[in-house]
Amino acid sequence: MFRFIKNLYINARLKHYKYVHILNNDKFCKPFVDFINRSFSPDEHIFLCKKRHNNIISPFPDSKNVIKINKIRGIKLELPNLQKLIFHSLFDGEAINLLYKKPQLLQKSYWMIWGGDLYNAPRNEKNDFVRRNIKAVITDVDGDEKVAAQIYGLKHQIFNAGYTFPLTLEMLDAASKEKHNYLQIQINNSCDKSTLDMLEILSRFKDNNLRITTVLSYGDMQYKDEIIAKGKHIFGARFSYLDCLISDWDYARYLAQNDILVLNQDRQQGLGNSMATLVLGGKVFIKSSVTTFHHFNNMGVRIFDTLDIKTMTFDELKDYPAAIKKNNMSKSRIFFHDNYLKEKWAKVFKG
Repeated sequence: MFRFIKNLYINARLKHYKYVHILNNDKFCKPFVDFINRSFSPDEHIFLCKKRHNNIISPFPDSKNVIKINKIRGIKLELPNLQKLIFHSLFDGEAINLLYKKPQLLQKSYWMIWGGDLYNAPRNEKNDFVRRNIKAVITDVDGDEKVAAQIYGLKHQIFNAGYTFPLTLEMLDAASKEKHNYLQIQINNSCDKSTLDMLEILSRFKDNNLRITTVLSYGDMQYKDEIIAKGKHIFGARFSYLDCLISDWDYARYLAQNDILVLNQDRQQGLGNSMATLVLGGKVFIKSSVTTFHHFNNMGVRIFDTLDIKTMTFDELKDYPAAIKKNNMSKSRIFFHDNYLKEKWAKVFKG
């Protein structure tokens, strides 16, 4: 009964908006809602935000146009005033079922690709049908739309837009780097099996003056203990990890201590960490087989190839020419400016 009454309330609210954002609460959601509300009319956008059922606790956006929901079922998204339904990630089985049962909604539905919902999506009739027939795809990384087209044969509208990140230029500019005489390398941005592979690759530098760190506070947690054991076995006290959630200000300071960020995953991931590291003056490695590598380089930001690390000397690994570093620090700041994102999202809403 309570859900029925709440759905009546939601449906009444929906009659006053043009754009519906459907998302699972995540660390990116609150900054994004705040960005939309300060860059566009809050009277046109409403956010239906679901609680994520995992170990990550993120604050819900606090705004009049945000409604917390448990389920989409019973919410009337067919209302004629609703011009666009923007699904932030399509890893939600309930959303897939809804769009599969009501294919007419696909004609005004937009898929904002998060990464895993493209590269690790279930391959079955429902998922393929929805992704193949959705009206438009939104991606924050050039190249993901090509991957989607290869998998699903998409021939729909493509928009390039992105997210504001929990970290801001104010936080990054305030995060001073502590002086140290060793090379600090962060492997990946979350708990991932590929961290194990990179620990092995870097093991040949274990006698050099370096420190290794990684983030284990979220991700594929089944590998956490194995990563810790292997890191300590190879690097001893020179291996450390972050396995708890810290404030955005503290995370900016954490990233500032790294000289190098190595992303070893086989798909687009860690975009915010990459951008922040670049602004902070760190050297970033991403696999050349991953769309993010080409996305940055096409924008004039020099990213190094993770696949080259196997054959690099220690001097080559740490070498970061001053001119390239200065260019990367300067050009990557644009990713954190509202105007940069506002221009891109305006095309989505007007498209």
